[in-house]
Amino acid sequence: MGNLGAVPRSPYNDAYKLFRTMLTQLRREKGVTQEALAELLGVPQSYVSKYERGERRVDVVETLEICRALNTDPVVFVRQLIKTIDSEGARSIASPRNSPHTRR
Repeated sequence: MGNLGAVPRSPYNDAYKLFRTMLTQLRREKGVTQEALAELLGVPQSYVSKYERGERRVDVVETLEICRALNTDPVVFVRQLIKTIDSEGARSIASPRNSPHTRR
């Protein structure tokens, strides 16, 4: 399932940039404006703008909400994210064997 493990906190690592880009592309492909998505989520438009620009991190629950608001299966979205990270060799995704959370 890819090299998932400890993820650095910086919103500017390669993998997180891909994640943000994919969320933005998904919104645009669905023909939804930032304003319309914000309304669906019950948040200000600045919330969407800030996560798309990397000024705010999006957690897993927020990702689920965004995917659902855009009528997208979150599992399919995450699988595509993993595939894209793996194919582009995105930096900053630690190997599970190097994670302090992996049992040995």
